[in-house]
Amino acid sequence: MTDHAGDEKSKTTFEDMARAVGEDVVEVLDSAVDKTSTLLGGEDGNRLVGGAVVGALAAIVLPFSLVTGALLGAGYAAYRKLNK
Repeated sequence: MTDHAGDEKSKTTFEDMARAVGEDVVEVLDSAVDKTSTLLGGEDGNRLVGGAVVGALAAIVLPFSLVTGALLGAGYAAYRKLNK
């Protein structure tokens, strides 16, 4: 007879892993936008400009244009600003 009570482990689902990765990505993007904004305009740097720069830099690696990346980055920064 085996006791299964000790065998119960928390099972990680794909959704939990995806959510955790998504949260990590959001933290990295937020940090990148904040640091870029600070570098560009000091403490009061424009978050939208920082987001646009981060998006344009991401476009170098990802398969879309610099303009699209800048728009996506600025949109992301605006979205995060509105939800704070």
